[in-house]
Amino acid sequence: MQTVEIMEQTFDSESNDIALYLAMSRKAEEEGHHEIASYLLNVAVDEAQHAAAFAALLGKVKDTRTNLVNMLASEVKAEKDKWKASKIASTEGHEEASQFFEKSMQDERKHKDGLKRVLSKLGKGLNQE
Repeated sequence: MQTVEIMEQTFDSESNDIALYLAMSRKAEEEGHHEIASYLLNVAVDEAQHAAAFAALLGKVKDTRTNLVNMLASEVKAEKDKWKASKIASTEGHEEASQFFEKSMQDERKHKDGLKRVLSKLGKGLNQE
């Protein structure tokens, strides 16, 4: 199963590249390099497309209900993990990191709530058929 291992490694690499290209795009934008920022953003989107294709090939994408349930569980875990990380960072004196963990925890909570709403709507749609 060497191919599967390579695809998993590639998925992870592409996913990491998305974040790096987005961060570099933001930095270029801050520095006034608008054309470079736009280019780096486009590369991030390309990397996201690559990662998405490998996710599908690896069977990480199921039917919509299963996808939503799985991602809801991930968001619940991420919210808890970010809360813990915020406390650890604060205890260690990394206030900027602590604040960002708190902000991203709030984003995870919004994602969780949104997934719950979408799942509820999906359930209602299925009951009407």
